[in-house]
Amino acid sequence: MTSDNDELNILRQLILKSQTETLSESEIHQLNQSMQSEAGAHEAAVLIDQLGAFCDSNNLDSSRLRELLNEACSPRSGVGVVSVRSRSVRSQTTDTLKSSAKVHSEATTRRRWSTMTWVIGLVASHLFVASLVWTILQSSFGSTSFEKTGLIDPSPQLVSMTACVWRPSGDSVPTLGEPLQLGEVLDLVEGIAELQIGEGTFGEALVRIEGPASVFIQSSGDLVLRQGSLTVKSLQTGLKNVSIQSPMGEVSVDGQSSIGMVASRGVDELHVFSGRALLHPNAATTVQNELRLEAGEAIRFNSNANGNVGVVMLEASMSRFVSARSSGFDPLKLGSEYVRAVMESQPSIYWRFEELAGEMPYYVKNEGSAPGMNAVLFGEPGWRQYGNNQVAELGKLGTSSGFRSADLWPPEPLDEYTIEFWFKPELYHHGEMLCMHQREQFDDGRYSHTLMLESLMEHWRNPLRVYQPNRIRFVHRSPASGEVTEGSNLIADRPYPVRTWQHLVAQKNGEQLMLWLDGRLADEKTDSRPLEAKMQFVIGQLYLTRAERRFVGQIDEIAIYDRCLTSEEIRGHMKAAGKAASVKRPRSE
Repeated sequence: MTSDNDELNILRQLILKSQTETLSESEIHQLNQSMQSEAGAHEAAVLIDQLGAFCDSNNLDSSRLRELLNEACSPRSGVGVVSVRSRSVRSQTTDTLKSSAKVHSEATTRRRWSTMTWVIGLVASHLFVASLVWTILQSSFGSTSFEKTGLIDPSPQLVSMTACVWRPSGDSVPTLGEPLQLGEVLDLVEGIAELQIGEGTFGEALVRIEGPASVFIQSSGDLVLRQGSLTVKSLQTGLKNVSIQSPMGEVSVDGQSSIGMVASRGVDELHVFSGRALLHPNAATTVQNELRLEAGEAIRFNSNANGNVGVVMLEASMSRFVSARSSGFDPLKLGSEYVRAVMESQPSIYWRFEELAGEMPYYVKNEGSAPGMNAVLFGEPGWRQYGNNQVAELGKLGTSSGFRSADLWPPEPLDEYTIEFWFKPELYHHGEMLCMHQREQFDDGRYSHTLMLESLMEHWRNPLRVYQPNRIRFVHRSPASGEVTEGSNLIADRPYPVRTWQHLVAQKNGEQLMLWLDGRLADEKTDSRPLEAKMQFVIGQLYLTRAERRFVGQIDEIAIYDRCLTSEEIRGHMKAAGKAASVKRPRSE
């Protein structure tokens, strides 16, 4: 490992030296040899990316830089030779260097590079020398931590949150833009929290924690994954920049690399998406040697009740991690053929979300047969375009956003009905996609519900924890009630994928209740009680007046029928959407 660092250090120093003087033939040969190795080519590519991102229009004064390097890196020098009193080492150093910046003549630059090979194009005359200075300083001073000098605050910062719910821990609540307390345990019940760690150091990285998860912040600012999932993107260059502890051991992440880690009920995984990572296994894993994983590789440790541990090598999978996939992944492009198929089934209500109509409060026009059943906007929903198809995006801003029906439905109790729509959850969470409740409100702002369609997750404080996590829940409740588990609860037989479009159908046909996902029967129950009449629809959260159980994700093409669609109709709608479906016939057909 030391030889690798030495070789990369020499590569950087030769590039730096070439800015101030002509390299000898032996140095040119050594530089070319270093760049032909895998590690050297990787380091060169990383430097190109960094130089392109931070290139300044003026070159730094190479003579002044050489003096600083000679002074800082000489055997008699200590870390404190370069005088830096600001809290930000990097910004202060850059300012110091830029204060003596001058522009080299193009002729001098051409002469200096005349004997170089393709490396000329990598660094040219716009070399971002400050980054190389600190890279060389780090290598020269070994493993000296900048945090130990007191110049850098090692506390991670919370830089973004998506639908985060935190379990109370200590006296503080994580706040955006504020340093997190060292020694604190972050218990994320649901949502995605993004942290920045090691700012201003070579361990700088972005870490995305995916709830439910528990992470401990060490006194050094390093993280310990206790339970759950997270992803790490190392932002600097070098080897073993970022360290994350986990039940399987310590994971060291190289610069410009990205990984994912899982710790869940005796299953621990490490996935390397890009770059490289080194795993130092714990003694309990029975693996004695360090394991280096390259891009595309993953490892899984399975522990059983007897304490035995199985080790499996597999292919890295970004789909295992919510935050590794874009919200725009898996576009939903529904055209006129799908609209025609739905309209042929004669929906009472059909909300397409293609445009808003009227004046404030704006509404989505009902294209079905029921009069007065427009969907009125509340809050600030977003919109996303997939080709010619527009969809509603809910819950991303952290406030109430959704739609309510302008009138009540159905006019009479129903023994048959169908609710059909497309949905894409942003993350695993407890969110209300669509519900129906009485118009009368309790004093505390709650309502009695007669129907609910929601995404579940792992619960820790209410009766829903008895259900399997990460499933779709369909509730038919008559009479309407506010009790959490009352009524007939249908729970999908498999977890829902996140950031992927899914087709949902909830039906009642006489005594039979059915929940379909992507054309497959996910659960069924019997209940003879009808759907109650004159109910209010709410899309995006549980109550109109309380931002509770907000659905975070995208939703489109809500169609509601006063009868039970046949399996052939469901199959026809899936086919019109360009999706394959194998719809089983219900027992009643």
